[in-house]
Amino acid sequence: MLNLVHVQSFVTIVDEGGFHQAARQLGLSQPTVSQHLRKLEEMFGAALIHRAHGSATTTSRGAAFLPFARRLLEGAARSMMSVQKMPLEIGAASNLGTYFLPPLLSAFRESAKDEREIRLTLSDNREVLTRLEAGLVDVAITEWWDGRPGYEAVPWHRERLVVIAAPSHRWADRTDLTFEDLLGEPLLGGEAGTGTGRVLTNAFGRGASRLKITQSLGSTEAVKRAVAAGLGLSIVLEGAVRDEVKESRLVAFHIEDAEITKEFFVVYPADAPPTAPARRFSNFVCSSSPR
Repeated sequence: MLNLVHVQSFVTIVDEGGFHQAARQLGLSQPTVSQHLRKLEEMFGAALIHRAHGSATTTSRGAAFLPFARRLLEGAARSMMSVQKMPLEIGAASNLGTYFLPPLLSAFRESAKDEREIRLTLSDNREVLTRLEAGLVDVAITEWWDGRPGYEAVPWHRERLVVIAAPSHRWADRTDLTFEDLLGEPLLGGEAGTGTGRVLTNAFGRGASRLKITQSLGSTEAVKRAVAAGLGLSIVLEGAVRDEVKESRLVAFHIEDAEITKEFFVVYPADAPPTAPARRFSNFVCSSSPR
């Protein structure tokens, strides 16, 4: 089997006219370049280079092989380029892809040394992981992780959940609520499968089942509009309502005596090489703030 590193050394010897010059061009030692050629010649069972007085020229067999050697290297370079330029496919839970990822994606694109296209697909958490398992995305950004084998799931951010209400709500002047306050209030649910119910159960135990969920609206954007219209309260990621609270279109409350948070994960195949874009993206995300 031809070794492309040995082929590259052969072609460079020919192009540079000698072993010393080829070694300098390749950033290798001269004995290493000589060894590459020797192994190539042993494989062919024929001399490829004629050495004389510090110069190097092809033998007849070397001259016959040279055009094929160049095509091999050109083909290898094209194949590497075709793989390296494939888009980085990111699947993200809708809330994370909408409210947390955009500035990180922009910063990652600016910091990346290549011009690889980045494609972001939004879906619910379960579908994002299904797409990762099917190989349709390279990395998944989720609001929970279920420990399925064959993947690395790296926690990258912990976000607080808050209760939101319309500015006209009778509690609008308050900053905190108790769990008991919420029991008699209509609560609006958003996208299914975000793990918020699990977080509330962990925080309040069986008491979480006493919360009155009156509607499931399918998305955080729909929830925010319904809350602003006075249709009820909701429990959402703090970062998802930062702009609305700042502009007084919604009010947000913390729940007393309970630090309710949700952990976000970057997930990618455990066998991804260290240089894989998915790992590089994960490292970048984990070292950056989402806001």
